[in-house]
Amino acid sequence: MTDANNKKPSSTTPMAGSASVSASEMNRNAEETMRLAIARFRSRMAAANQKFLQDRLKEIEEKGLATEEEKREQLRQYKYMDDVKWDDEDPETCGSGSIIRIPPQTLVKDLDIPAILNALPSYAPVDGVQPPLLRSDQWRQMYLNTVQRVCQQQVDAIVAEDGEDRNVACTWHKDHRPMTIPPCDELALFLKYAQGVADIDFRLSGIAPFTPAWSIGVRDKELEGLDERQRRDKLADPELVEREQEQLQRLLEYEFEDKTLRAFIDDDLDIRAGFIADIGFHKWHACPAWYCAYVYCRLMTDDDEDEDENKHKDEDIQDAVNIREWGWRVVFFKAEVDNPTPLYGRNARFDSIPEFLDWYASWLDHLDARALLSLRRHAVACETDCGSDLLEVV
Repeated sequence: MTDANNKKPSSTTPMAGSASVSASEMNRNAEETMRLAIARFRSRMAAANQKFLQDRLKEIEEKGLATEEEKREQLRQYKYMDDVKWDDEDPETCGSGSIIRIPPQTLVKDLDIPAILNALPSYAPVDGVQPPLLRSDQWRQMYLNTVQRVCQQQVDAIVAEDGEDRNVACTWHKDHRPMTIPPCDELALFLKYAQGVADIDFRLSGIAPFTPAWSIGVRDKELEGLDERQRRDKLADPELVEREQEQLQRLLEYEFEDKTLRAFIDDDLDIRAGFIADIGFHKWHACPAWYCAYVYCRLMTDDDEDEDENKHKDEDIQDAVNIREWGWRVVFFKAEVDNPTPLYGRNARFDSIPEFLDWYASWLDHLDARALLSLRRHAVACETDCGSDLLEVV
């Protein structure tokens, strides 16, 4: 992660041929680190999703339910599993939409989980990785330049706003000095290999995806039927690049004007720039449950925390190692005003995207029977004893 206040002269001042070689090598190392982090994420997320469903089949079988129909209904309590339909079921009850067909008389305990996972819709990849749409260096540079420009405008507006009335307390940013933020180069590396990452969330936690470029780029349907030369021409089409750049700028400017980030993000962070990178929704109420953001931030200094000197200083909760320094970070926070909210054993903010990816794929390591029961109750809007059907699931 780039640190705006701690740049080494050797990385910014060309002195000789060896300096540029060193910088090039650093870039290659950073890219390889990102590639390996995404490959590791794919493997861990796919394995976790398969194990989660296999464990659910085992638990359902151990309940000793009298009929296969009861077992099927238990399985359908989990996300996407209501798309699993047996061919011996009444077509009138199967509904419409994405249907995963199961041969008649197949027992729940004998379901082929890998086959079911492979049959899930393309927008729900079991390995959690959404294919990249910024398909060339030109496209990724366009993204990087646009984010840099709009976020710098955001920083400059904060300074101007603070200068209007220094006697008005500011609750979102404490450092009033002008600042030039560094480009988010690491994010451009991530976007070379993925448009975003998403937890398929069979457990109905409402966790948000991380899609910092939304759907900006060249979609598959725009390349269908084209040969290699036509594909190259399409990717280099200046009108297409301009169209997507304008859409990206509109999205970023909307995030700039929207107050959601200010309202919910961790209140112990000093934020200078950034945007919400996606939202996870509560199943029952269809309202936001978790937000994900990409922000230029640091932990508020001791001088900033003048209301309560002990606020947000729980040393028992793991946090980003360099959280007291300015930098670009992925941050997850609940759709509530009291944040940070620890998740998967730590405060959910990260000094680097590889660090975030390792954490995001670790959800199964932190899911025990009690936690799963809590998620199930919350998913159906029941925070007390909802009956033995829920209690027996886990």
